[in-house]
Amino acid sequence: MLINNYDIRLFYKCPMLLQLNKYGPEHERDFHPILGRNKHRSRKSDPSKEEIIANTAKTLRKMENGDSPINQSWLHTEDYMTKIDRLYKVESSSVFGSYSYITAFMRNVKHIRKTLIMEGVFNTIILSSIQQNQPDYFQILRKEDTLTINVSEYQEELMSDLEKIEQVLNKEITLTPNYTRNCRVCEWRKYCKQLAEDRLDLTLISGIGKIIKKQLEQQNIVDVPSLAQASLSSIDLESVKPEVKEYYILQAQSLMDKKERVRDNITFPKRKYELFVDVEGSSHHNFVWIIGCLVRVDNEYYYKHFIAESQKKEKEMFSAFMKYVESLNNDYTLYHWSLAEPQYFMNLAKKFKLDTSNVSKLVDNSFDLFPIFKNKIIIPVYTYTLKEVANWLGFEWFDPLVDGATSIILFDKWYMHNDRKSLEKAISYNSDDCKALLITKDYLTKRLTS
Repeated sequence: MLINNYDIRLFYKCPMLLQLNKYGPEHERDFHPILGRNKHRSRKSDPSKEEIIANTAKTLRKMENGDSPINQSWLHTEDYMTKIDRLYKVESSSVFGSYSYITAFMRNVKHIRKTLIMEGVFNTIILSSIQQNQPDYFQILRKEDTLTINVSEYQEELMSDLEKIEQVLNKEITLTPNYTRNCRVCEWRKYCKQLAEDRLDLTLISGIGKIIKKQLEQQNIVDVPSLAQASLSSIDLESVKPEVKEYYILQAQSLMDKKERVRDNITFPKRKYELFVDVEGSSHHNFVWIIGCLVRVDNEYYYKHFIAESQKKEKEMFSAFMKYVESLNNDYTLYHWSLAEPQYFMNLAKKFKLDTSNVSKLVDNSFDLFPIFKNKIIIPVYTYTLKEVANWLGFEWFDPLVDGATSIILFDKWYMHNDRKSLEKAISYNSDDCKALLITKDYLTKRLTS
């Protein structure tokens, strides 16, 4: 079986994904709404031998002719094959004469991920074998610039990993999942989560990835039950702070007995208005489209939302929200989940060159509920997302199938196709997010305030 560049891409994204993409039970695949758009691309069939030979021959003819650039090139050796975005001719002798080629990606990406780097190294290794000249680098062509990646920095790692990739593809080894936060939008997320739960895998503990898992396994801490029984002094993790190691143990104990663990008390601000705020932005269209706000005053609450139905109305929406907040005379606390909301507010103020002093007051009056978990209290959940925490507390979303990613799809349907029902559904989900914040805050008040 030829190892191809798509195999490399999958392996460095997640080795388990490579295995499941080839041999996973199809009925267990559960597409996330966003990934469902690319459903047809998720399990690629390997090209036929005839197709590989024919397309490689076309590329070789162009290389022999000295063409440059050569787009969408196919190359293969006895063990590997790849499809390359672009080949460029450079002055360096090879089997073709006084010139050789380097490989290049056409990718307008801000952050260069390891998957892309290792695929580029793989492409270069195949090219080197064919032209009998190994380039020192490959390129990533972006809209604004060109990045040059040094092959030698990664080649040894790739050559070592190619043996494991071959073993996976030949079913010589069977991998087990490392369940992490990134798994939430993978089509195999439910299947891998069940596999991890069946094994009581260490990566069910939020914050434990494959590196820490390996270190713990070397100390005979091989699953959640053995971690729950460990003592703080018995765990040797030099790069991990004592309070984090303590969290690992307490989280394991919580998962085993399904009970919470209180670590410390907390004092919440006492102000007249409590605002439970959730902001949603459209990355596809590059603007914030809703600021949802559940307002509680005198033990009564109501939901308000501020909407920008187009990019041109984003400033108007944010200004309306700020005007409302200013009407509360600084007698409020804005509760949110994670750092996203304050960052949204500051970004909007800068974007529209608004008075940042008022936004600074808003940020000063903001209270992030997310870090209280783990630091102050531990509950038996695998990932501390708002949805998983609130679900554990008994809160149910009106539509349990909708999540933050799906709400983006719903807004797109409204924005692109004027589908009013989709917009209303997205607003309803935002409202439930705000209610979940209120439920979570009340739980913390009950458990952590004396």
